[in-house]
Amino acid sequence: MSLTTTDRVETGEQGGRRTGPPPYRLQFSTTAALRTVLPLVIALIAVSLYTDSQNPAFLSSGNLQNVLSQVAVLGILVAGQTFLLIGGQIDLSVGSLVSLVAVVSAKLFAAGYSDVVVVAVALGMGVGVGLVWGLVVAFLDVPPFILTLGGLSVFASLALVLADNTPVPVADGLDSWGFGEWFGIRAPVVLLLGTLVVAGVLLHLTRFGRTTFALGSSRATTYLAGVPVRRHIVALFTLNSTLAAFGGLLMMARLASGDPRSGAGLELAVIAAAVLGGAALSGGRGTMVGSALGVLVLGTVTSALTFLQVPGAYQSLVTGAILILAVVVTAVAETRAASSRGLRRGPAARAAVRALLPSASRRGKPTD
Repeated sequence: MSLTTTDRVETGEQGGRRTGPPPYRLQFSTTAALRTVLPLVIALIAVSLYTDSQNPAFLSSGNLQNVLSQVAVLGILVAGQTFLLIGGQIDLSVGSLVSLVAVVSAKLFAAGYSDVVVVAVALGMGVGVGLVWGLVVAFLDVPPFILTLGGLSVFASLALVLADNTPVPVADGLDSWGFGEWFGIRAPVVLLLGTLVVAGVLLHLTRFGRTTFALGSSRATTYLAGVPVRRHIVALFTLNSTLAAFGGLLMMARLASGDPRSGAGLELAVIAAAVLGGAALSGGRGTMVGSALGVLVLGTVTSALTFLQVPGAYQSLVTGAILILAVVVTAVAETRAASSRGLRRGPAARAAVRALLPSASRRGKPTD
């Protein structure tokens, strides 16, 4: 979703103009949100009703929890990727990082380390990877697509080497995460929903989220407004990789093993879900609700194919087709929107940053 000056709601009076920082409020319009959310909801209902008509067990409460449990790791990864895409960045290494974290965690459990130590090491790995990616992208201007594509290969190879090309079994480690129930709901579902809620609040109701939208809308204008752009880029990559490491822990818990191939292909599904949910690859647009619905659509379609006894080989085909469709539809919508605005992207971006970050625009000299 593009940023508009209608997002500005300021307080106080000064020289006939209202001044002051905007309150914490959603960073997207109702119309834009409905344009993204409504088609996804309709698709969910249509797929669910058709599949249930062929197999009445599809809409049972047990299967609904199955679907959410199966997409729990994907949803956690999408939460981090949504921040990156809105901020104009991307990370293709999340799938292989999940595999690497799962293998390392399984080996630590096999060596007798406690849950607390394993979780701390795994999340520390995520923080370290995110810091490296963020610093390289922010200070060396290396394209994140190429950088993280290389990381994908490195992490995948390390996972295979450490696991000796076979899954590392976990006899007793984070069992409550993978197989327990919290508040009467399966633990993976609770972890997924908790992550999405916290990420949604951070994205849409805090200054960090406003800065992310402004950065994706125009990095140069955000920098001139006095925002520490490089620092924020590092923070975005760190947040994303930490969530990927968290997803690796959950993957290991659900499989009860550290499978070096468990995260293979997740990077494609993550981008597909985020773009399907309305996040723009060019940055500056997206919602956590839309991304969550994108995850749910992919999970529902995959489950529906299974219930309809469609061969598993077609599932990747469907995921790829959904990604292509989402990217094409998004590109067409952005082109039409740009044409209707008279191609005034630069002034619009500056107005958006001023609307979102008025206090930053008054700070003077930009800093990093």
